Amino acid sequence: MRRGAVTCTEDKSIREVAQIMVVNRLRYCVVVNGRNEIQGIISSRSILKAFGKNLDTTRARDILIPYTVTVTQNTAPADAVKLMQEKKVEHIIVISDKSKSKVILGILSAADIVRHMAQRGKGQE
Repeated sequence: MRRGAVTCTEDKSIREVAQIMVVNRLRYCVVVNGRNEIQGIISSRSILKAFGKNLDTTRARDILIPYTVTVTQNTAPADAVKLMQEKKVEHIIVISDKSKSKVILGILSAADIVRHMAQRGKGQE
């Protein structure tokens, strides 16, 4: 898991979101509303799909992928992978299970899982 997710508000322009992603060297950004509630995620693919739209007037809310796939920091890795496969997503938002409000702790990506698998010895889970 990559700790500390980068977020943007749903009223940011696509240009601003792209800049946030480039500066942070990320392929995704979690979109939150004014109450810091998760609204969705914008991936580099989302940005590509917006190509040709006005980058300054189109807002994050217009291109975000509505996102409800979350796990807590106590979710077993195997369960997280199974959820990713079932929901056909490449990123899962990790939230705290110690708070009623969904405090974002980080993002677990398919790339994180692949990296973990590569670092472990052959035949290990």
